[in-house]
Amino acid sequence: MKEQRNLLISVLVFFALLFAGAYFYHNVEGWRFLDSIYFASMTATTVGYGDFIPVTDVGKMFTIPFSFLGIAFVFYFISVLGSIFFKKHVSRHLKKATY
Repeated sequence: MKEQRNLLISVLVFFALLFAGAYFYHNVEGWRFLDSIYFASMTATTVGYGDFIPVTDVGKMFTIPFSFLGIAFVFYFISVLGSIFFKKHVSRHLKKATY
């Protein structure tokens, strides 16, 4: 139950961060909202195609902590998800071994 709560929290925080970043880029850089979401998600997942880059100084300064936070939450989400799958996998094998 704790793992599912952590999974839900990590997803909600990641999407909140994603939309906050998109809102920022939409207003500061003047990008369309879809382009802003695209850039925020590419930055947070470390894909970074390079087709969009912040051109304002404020946008560049925002991107530095935004990328660290986004990457941290993506990795946290992956670790929680991996923990859930690992525990299910191990418990399934332990049940088979006890019979």
